[in-house]
Amino acid sequence: MIDFLDKDNLTIDDINSLIENGIEESVHLDFKASGSLSKNDKKKLEIAKDVSAFANSDGGYIIYGIEEENHKASKISPIDGNEFTKEWLEQIIQTRIQRKIESVKIIPIRINGNIKESIYVIRIPVSILCPHMTSDKRFYKRYNFESVQMEEYEIRDLYNRTSNTKLEFDNIITKLGFQIEDEEDVFKEMTFQVKNIGNAIETNYKLIIYLNFRDYIFHIDPLSKQKNFNHSIVDTETSSVSFHSLTPIFPGEVLTIGTFKIGVSKHKLQDILSYAKLKIQLLYSNGEDIHEFDLKNLFYNN
Repeated sequence: MIDFLDKDNLTIDDINSLIENGIEESVHLDFKASGSLSKNDKKKLEIAKDVSAFANSDGGYIIYGIEEENHKASKISPIDGNEFTKEWLEQIIQTRIQRKIESVKIIPIRINGNIKESIYVIRIPVSILCPHMTSDKRFYKRYNFESVQMEEYEIRDLYNRTSNTKLEFDNIITKLGFQIEDEEDVFKEMTFQVKNIGNAIETNYKLIIYLNFRDYIFHIDPLSKQKNFNHSIVDTETSSVSFHSLTPIFPGEVLTIGTFKIGVSKHKLQDILSYAKLKIQLLYSNGEDIHEFDLKNLFYNN
């Protein structure tokens, strides 16, 4: 619901939609009334504390200029943009947080073009340079609706963020065809891709595809002689296809991990498509990524 805050051309209509829909604060979203901005040191520390907490956690948005009631956006609380400028906010973030947080973006919204009625949306990324310390020599994180001081072990864990990998399942490329000798047999070719969205090279990963319609499958085979391919029986109704890592996957890289071809009888196809699913489980050093797809959508997505 708050994905639209990633836009660079935010408008007052976007802000009003938060209020109209009663959007609630979370670990990724914080509302601040105009009184949260002040030039005394205590308020400046609060700004640094809140921004660093998001960067040390999972990123998110702080919106200065919205009042909250019971943690829900309730009404606009405009800021005088002449007194509290975008540059003033940037300076606090840059000088009161160490190490500096890269790619923080402040988007000003002027109500009816009036700088004296401003709203600031601060977009804070997940930081790979964490942990970030504020000018009070403390480290903070997001917890529920607030920024709280981190425990010592949590700070130590953050130092490992830059060395942790994070993979996600990226795409299934499909191709539908028929057996040349017998057009009653339907074949589907599926190519699976994974992406490294972390900051380190991953060498140890495995993709498992669970098929819950084993009795209807008469053919399943890798498209070519893939050394990382395995097909096994899970239980009376389910079989699985898996591909394990053969090459490292670098940060930002999308890698095709494997392709297999599955065959079913054409006259049974509609029965299968009414319930059949593929469960995708991607395992890697620091976690897993799980998705589920209706086979019907894959068969008709050529």
